[in-house]
Amino acid sequence: MKKNVTQFLLLAFAFAFIGCSSDDKDENANLIAITLQEKYETPTFTVLDITASDAGATAKYEWIMSKNPVNKVTDSIVGNTKDLRFTPIYAGSYEFTLNVTADNKKGTKSTIVNVTNEATNFNPYITRIFDFDPAPGMLANDIYKDGNTKEAVVKTALGRISETNVGYLLDLGGFGGSIVVGFDHTVVNVSGTSDFRVYGGDVTNPTGAKANPPAPGLIFVAYDRNKNGKPDADEWYEIAGSQHAKSTTVKDFKITYKKKAAGEPLVTSSALWTDYEHVYCENSKGEKYYLPRPRGKKEFYPLWATQISVSYEGLKLDVDFKTARAGQTTLWYSTPPEWGYVNAINPNIDIDWAVDKNGNKANLPGIDFIKVVNCVSEPMGLCQQQSSMATVFAGAADLHILQKYNLKKVNN
Repeated sequence: MKKNVTQFLLLAFAFAFIGCSSDDKDENANLIAITLQEKYETPTFTVLDITASDAGATAKYEWIMSKNPVNKVTDSIVGNTKDLRFTPIYAGSYEFTLNVTADNKKGTKSTIVNVTNEATNFNPYITRIFDFDPAPGMLANDIYKDGNTKEAVVKTALGRISETNVGYLLDLGGFGGSIVVGFDHTVVNVSGTSDFRVYGGDVTNPTGAKANPPAPGLIFVAYDRNKNGKPDADEWYEIAGSQHAKSTTVKDFKITYKKKAAGEPLVTSSALWTDYEHVYCENSKGEKYYLPRPRGKKEFYPLWATQISVSYEGLKLDVDFKTARAGQTTLWYSTPPEWGYVNAINPNIDIDWAVDKNGNKANLPGIDFIKVVNCVSEPMGLCQQQSSMATVFAGAADLHILQKYNLKKVNN
């Protein structure tokens, strides 16, 4: 009897062991092993790429911020791709949890990101101009002095927009005129809020007639992916503003400006103090005309340019441009766009509005560079105040920096 009891107990232990082992194997079979660095160190305003192991083609990823030292809001989903791109503004210890599911399997893993403050305060405003290329216009040479090179003109231009409270404007001339500027840091793309502001002309009273209504300017943005400190050609994305998809917006509009050759006489008016045949223009709509100028005034064609002909091509916006009264040529009405452009009613820009050349969302973590391009072409006839609608630009500011440093009240 005693022998039978012993055998029974041994069998019971064996079955129990086999059962536990089987359960453990089943449980482990349903787990996804995730490889993820346990801790990161990074300063503010720096893009951090948090990479995880690949769980296969069918895997679904969910990144959750499980610890937030800024506003204590946790359990918010911050990403749904294999890797997470994080660009912090404020210092502190953040925790992210990655949940992965694939083929009825699950896995979870957490990582800590310790963020330190930037070593020195960043400038919230523009600190560099990479290119300044105004198209012909009445004020295209506004900051030019005799003998200036393009480099000297760019230096003067930077002095105007490096601090926006001075209030100076840069004139980009007619259609196609542009400027490329940069910050001393990456402007962070914070989801659900505006990220930077562009400064330009006065559009606070869009229904009022103006002698020089400012034209809107297209905004392109670039993120310095290769960290070379320069805006490379393949990095630009358009900010798709309120006019982007409208039927009145013309794609691939092209205009060519031609300067009179040296010594070639101008055709002038006998009745008015005007050079009629000053800069010749023709565009892709088949229109051909001259930009007249007040005699004795500055040259419309950029004086530092070596070529006598230049062409620009791109998007053209409609601003309902018309004279305030029939027959007069000094006051004009125009309709500024609502948002997404320089000289729009709302000057704030969300980086999430950036799209690639096919119209797909760019999903940029932030931006380092801005390019502004005049996107309006409206011949002014005999108006002597300007040659064609000009985009004016006075710089840009990082809204997050302004808020963090409490430099001025910012309304998002």
